[in-house]
Amino acid sequence: MNEFTWPGRQPYRGLTSIEATAFLKQEFPQVPHWTCWMGGCMCSLKYIVSKDFRSSGTVGSWSWKRVSTSYPVPAYWFGADLEDLENNESGIKDNGMWDDPAFRKGDQWVGVIDVRGAKGEQFMLFSFLNAKGDVGDAYYASTQDLYLLKQFARDVELHFKGGLPNKITIDVTGGHDITIKAEDCEHVVLPNDVQNDIEQQTYSFFKSRDAYKQMHLRHRRGFLFIGEPGTGKTMMVRHLIRQCHQRFTPSFFMLSIRKDTDQDAVGSIFARASRNAPAMIILEDLDSLTTESKISRSSFLTLLDGVSEQEGVLVIGTTNYPDRIDPALVHRPSRFDRVWHFHLPDYELRRKYLELVFKVLKEDVVQKLARETKNWSFAYLKELHTTASIMAIAKEQSCVTTEIALKAFDLLGQQFQDGKKNHVVRSEEPTLGFAVV
Repeated sequence: MNEFTWPGRQPYRGLTSIEATAFLKQEFPQVPHWTCWMGGCMCSLKYIVSKDFRSSGTVGSWSWKRVSTSYPVPAYWFGADLEDLENNESGIKDNGMWDDPAFRKGDQWVGVIDVRGAKGEQFMLFSFLNAKGDVGDAYYASTQDLYLLKQFARDVELHFKGGLPNKITIDVTGGHDITIKAEDCEHVVLPNDVQNDIEQQTYSFFKSRDAYKQMHLRHRRGFLFIGEPGTGKTMMVRHLIRQCHQRFTPSFFMLSIRKDTDQDAVGSIFARASRNAPAMIILEDLDSLTTESKISRSSFLTLLDGVSEQEGVLVIGTTNYPDRIDPALVHRPSRFDRVWHFHLPDYELRRKYLELVFKVLKEDVVQKLARETKNWSFAYLKELHTTASIMAIAKEQSCVTTEIALKAFDLLGQQFQDGKKNHVVRSEEPTLGFAVV
């Protein structure tokens, strides 16, 4: 990292957030506040300025141009294969694909650009080398309109990645946004009455907005999934996200619960979901929200009661520990209207799941595995298939054989038994004693 200076400042080796703010205050005294923008739907911002150091350009409906400052503007290269870069020179510049991360191998930009939107929106964006020697982990924006920044980032993402036709983006508060495949590629195996009820309630919510209004019902619902770890709660959430995306295209939001999660963070996710309704909010590990974060029980209840007045928002919570959740959440339908219990799969569900993942095994082998895996969760059954598949690869087999499947069961079965004892294994050898003389 090269040292650099600007008038009145000492040389720095990359900037901390405080130093970056001081630099911007000196360069742009007319800007009252700068927003340090970190994480969340911004991974393509680093590709706005192409490797040929253009001074201006367009990204979707947005235009940008460089702003001259005293900040040095070096070129950064992160070890891209030169042959790959040369091969990508032909035929892709004109259609914008040169800026696609699939073709770019690490070019990043620093400095300040002025961004203009089609509706008159305007802000400056500062990219810099931070104190850790990284570029693109954080940006500074000359606006406090977070919704504007989010929209800009999404438009940039769509521009560079072609709209992500086979991906679904989940807007995460308190963490990086999550992208999942749009196709329903997971095996959801639940009792038919439970799965059908959850799906019917979810689909009805998104397709029947007018009917809710005619029946004088508020168009807001809350669902809660309760069950031991690995029983399919998160898998069901992903299934609902994919199905709703294909049928109704709602917005998706999730809260990443951390120790510093506070009322503002939770209030923000509800507010943004309401602005982008119809929307689904996912609150995983709900029990930790009021026990391992800064938000209090009363604050969260107030927020849930407040969102009940907002239209078009479906809240889905999950928990492994319902006993840690305040009864005011679980036993009051106006907050979580429906509660479903996800139990450990019984023999029939285990057999059905194993049939789906072990397509080539004979029925009697699947039945044997289903019998021997009593009290196993879906997570353990999934790992059984993964372990067997890896063993097949190691043996250069094209599929899982009966011998491999049973061997995998023996290995994972021992782990399962040890896990019930919290993996505390006591030696059977006698312990030597020492006498003090």
